[in-house]
Amino acid sequence: MAALSHSLLRISASTKDMTQVDTRADELTELIRQIRGARPNPKKLKALLEKYEREFGFEAEKQALDIIAKTTTRAWSKLAEERESRGIDDLLDMLWGSFEQAGGVFTVERTEDSAQIHCTRCPIADSYLSIGKPKYGLIFHCSTDPHIVAGFNPEIEFRVTKRLMSGDDCCDHYYRLRR
Repeated sequence: MAALSHSLLRISASTKDMTQVDTRADELTELIRQIRGARPNPKKLKALLEKYEREFGFEAEKQALDIIAKTTTRAWSKLAEERESRGIDDLLDMLWGSFEQAGGVFTVERTEDSAQIHCTRCPIADSYLSIGKPKYGLIFHCSTDPHIVAGFNPEIEFRVTKRLMSGDDCCDHYYRLRR
């Protein structure tokens, strides 16, 4: 009987720990949403990043990246379902068209099955660099890039080797349709 009681207490404690983890994951997910939405407001962005540091710290980076990967892939999969076509041009129109409207500056080199973007001004990088937090820009924004592509069309290959957020002279996004 004592062994059964001890096992029930362990299960109860384990369930409580899992509930706390789930609650923390929900809190982190909400904070990530707020951080991503605050990008145009550097003062608010900095305050939210400081909250992230206080409440979660760098040890939450992997969990944050996992949350971002899942939510981004899911969101872009849903967007893709609404489209008749999910080729590179469709992705560029959706992603880079709105980015240009937000102040992004870039060029596009196209071939039949690929596109090379050279972005020389990024309002997202500008926000994070202006508050001295580019590492967080890489986590909360740049990390979405491959997940956007995977969600939109898993047949599109994506790579980036340079980022303004990392101090490079441009971001060099490359997209190629696998055949």
